[in-house]
Amino acid sequence: MKRDKLELLSPAGNIEIFKSVVNAGADAVYFGGQMFGARAFAKNFTMEEGAEAISYAHLYGRKAYLTVNTLLKNVEIERKLYDYLKSYYEAGLDAVIVQDLGVLEFVKYYFPELAIHASTQMTVTNARGARWIQEAGASRVVTSRELSLREISGIYEATDVEIETFVHGALCVCYSGQCLMSSMLGGRSGNRGRCAQPCRLPYQLFDDKGKRQSMPGEYLLSPKDLCGIEDIAAMAEAGVYSFKIEGRMKQMAYAVGVVSLYRKYIDAYLEGRSTAVLKEDKQKIYDLGNRCGFTNTYFRHQNSPDMITYTRPSHEKKETTDIPANQPKILVQGDFFAHVGQKMELRVHVDEHTCVAVSEDIVEAATKKATVISEIDEKIKKTGNTPFAFEHLTFDVEDGVFIPVSRLNDLRRRALEQLQHQLQHQTNKRESVPFEKSALQPGDMSEAGDKEVLVCCDTAEQFMVACEKQVVSVVSISFDTALECFETLRQKAKQCGKKFNLTLPLICRQRAMELMEAHRDYFDIDRISGVIACSLDGLGFLEGIQFPKNRIQLDHRLYTLSNISLFAFEQRGYERFCAPLELNEKELSHRYNAHSTMLVYGRIPLMVTANCQHQNSVGCDKKPVILYLQDRYRERFPVKNRCHFCYNEIYNSKIYNILSEIERVKSLGFQGCRLDFTLEDQEETNRVLDQFEALWMGIENDKILQETSAIVTKGHFKRGVE
Repeated sequence: MKRDKLELLSPAGNIEIFKSVVNAGADAVYFGGQMFGARAFAKNFTMEEGAEAISYAHLYGRKAYLTVNTLLKNVEIERKLYDYLKSYYEAGLDAVIVQDLGVLEFVKYYFPELAIHASTQMTVTNARGARWIQEAGASRVVTSRELSLREISGIYEATDVEIETFVHGALCVCYSGQCLMSSMLGGRSGNRGRCAQPCRLPYQLFDDKGKRQSMPGEYLLSPKDLCGIEDIAAMAEAGVYSFKIEGRMKQMAYAVGVVSLYRKYIDAYLEGRSTAVLKEDKQKIYDLGNRCGFTNTYFRHQNSPDMITYTRPSHEKKETTDIPANQPKILVQGDFFAHVGQKMELRVHVDEHTCVAVSEDIVEAATKKATVISEIDEKIKKTGNTPFAFEHLTFDVEDGVFIPVSRLNDLRRRALEQLQHQLQHQTNKRESVPFEKSALQPGDMSEAGDKEVLVCCDTAEQFMVACEKQVVSVVSISFDTALECFETLRQKAKQCGKKFNLTLPLICRQRAMELMEAHRDYFDIDRISGVIACSLDGLGFLEGIQFPKNRIQLDHRLYTLSNISLFAFEQRGYERFCAPLELNEKELSHRYNAHSTMLVYGRIPLMVTANCQHQNSVGCDKKPVILYLQDRYRERFPVKNRCHFCYNEIYNSKIYNILSEIERVKSLGFQGCRLDFTLEDQEETNRVLDQFEALWMGIENDKILQETSAIVTKGHFKRGVE
C-alpha cells in the first residue's frame, strides 16, 4: 500500500545545522539540550538556542524534538527535570524522545499536551512491545535498529502507533539500551549518554579450547554505517512513517547533504516517481561519510558478517566545504482591500488555520494621480529578506484611491510580522501541571512479605544445585533451557519445596515469541510460580496471555533507577523489581527498595547482539558454543550464542560479586537477593552458593571473605556512573 505522508527526521548538533537541515527539506529535527541527552559530549543546545530552533522549525511548518533519552536518577528528576522541560514546553516543543519509563510518566503527567516518542533504547522489537509502550503514553515508537522490514510491517499491521525507524547513519552492534560494556569497563554509561564506544576497538576471537579464530580483521564489533536510501519505498510500505537519520555529532556538510538526498527520493516516492537511486547520488552519499562502505543488512536479514567493518572502524569521508542550504520562501496568499472612506486592509494566509488581517487609516480619494493596482501589487510583493513570498494576491480596490507608498510598506511589514509570529508561536499556549515533589511516588503496593533469595540458572546442573540449598527460596531457569527439560526441573523444584520461575529471553523478537506461544502451557500458574521479564516485549507477551502481574518480576534490564520509574511500572500493575546495576550504594539508599531484589552475584551480559560471532567465524550451524573476545589488555569476554532466539550475549571478563557486602545490601531495605549463574559448572555453582549461604546467615570468616574477594569487580556498587 502506497503511503501519502512521510516524515524525514534529521539530527542537528547546533543551531546553524538545525536551520540548514530545515532549509534542506527535513520535516522534523531532533536535538539535544544541555541535560539528559544520549550525546553528553556533544556541544548541544542552550535553552535560548533551543527556543530559537523550535521557532524556526515552526515558521516553516516543521517540527522540533528534544532528546531526553537517558536514564535519570532520583535527584535529577526531583531537582532539574521539571524546570528544564517546562522551558522547552513553553517554547512550543513538539515532542520529547525518552528512554526512561519514569521520564515518560513524568512528561505525561506534568506536560499533557507534549507528544512522547519511545526511544530505540527502549528496545521495542515487536507489536506487543509497541502496544505496551503506546498504552503507557507514547505516541510513537522508534524501532530497534535490528528489525527487518517484515518485523516492522508486523508492528504496523497490529497497532496504530506511529513508527520511526533509522534509515541512515552509525549503527550500534548491541541492541540499544542493552549495552553495559562502556559502563562496566570504564564507568562511562551509554544509558547516561557517555558511551566510550568499546565496540570500535580491536578484538581477537578464540574458541573454548583457546584457539584463535581466523577473521577478516580485528574490529569484530564495529558495524558499517546504515544506508537505506534504496529501501525508502519498501520501508514506507512496511509502515515506517518517520525516516530517521543518525548523526547529531556530524558536521554541516554531512547533515545538509544527507538530508537533501533523502528528501529527493522520499519526494519521488510520494509523487509516484521512480525511487531507483542514481549512480551519482550513491557516490555523493558515500563521499559524505561511510564506515568501510554501508549496510542495509538488518532490513533483509537477521545478521551477517557483511555488516562488520573488520579492518577500519573509523568514519571516512571526502573533504567537503560546509555550504548551508538556502533559506526557502514560504508561499502565502493575500487579499488587499481599499475603498474610499474605509480602512485599507491586507489579509495574508498560509492555509485556513493560519491567517492574519491588518488595517491602516481611512483611504482617501486621489486629488491628483490615483494609485493603480499594478503599483499596489509591486509594493506588497516586495517581501525582501523575510521568509515569505506571495504566490497569489487578489485586489478589491476602488478606482480613484490614493495610497502613499509608505503606508503600503507598513501594511505589508505588519502583516508579515504577525503572520510569522503566528506560525512560530501557535503551539506555545499550553498549560503545564505545577510541580509537586510528593507526586508520582511508589508506596501504595502490597506488603513485600518475607525476604527472598532468588537464584537464576542457565543450565539444568546449576538448577539442581540451587534447589538443594536451604537458604534459596526461588529458582528460575532460562526459557531456552526449559525447552529441553521443563518437567524434570519443575518436579525437582517441587520436591525441594522451591518456587519455580521461568526467565524470559533478553530479546523477544518473532522467533522467541513463536516459541513462547508454542509452549503456553509452561506459563500455567499451577505449573510455575512466576516469570522474570527482561523487556517490554516480554511484558507485552505476558499481558497477552493474561499471566498474573503479581507473579511477574521485572529484571534489572527494565530499568528502575528512580522512584518515579517504579511508580510508572506500578501504574501498569507491576510490583516486583530487580535494582538496576548502574546505581551505587548511596544512590540505592535513596531508592524505594521494599519490592526489589538486588543482584549480588553473576556474570553480567555487557552486550546483546543480533550479529553472531559464531556465524561470522565458522557459519551458522545452530550449535550453542562459548567463544571469547580478547581485547587489547588480553581480557577475555565470553560470548554465548542463544540459537533459540538468534542473539549473542557478551559477558564481562570478571564476575560481578558483592557477596562480601551482604550486610550493606540488607541495610538498604531490599526484599531479597538474587544470584545469576551463566557459565559456572556444578562445582562452581555449589561453591558460590555455599559462600552466599554462610554470609547470608551471618557466618563470616576469613576463608569465605578471601574466596569472595578473589573475584575483583563489584561493578558500580561503590563507584556508580555519572
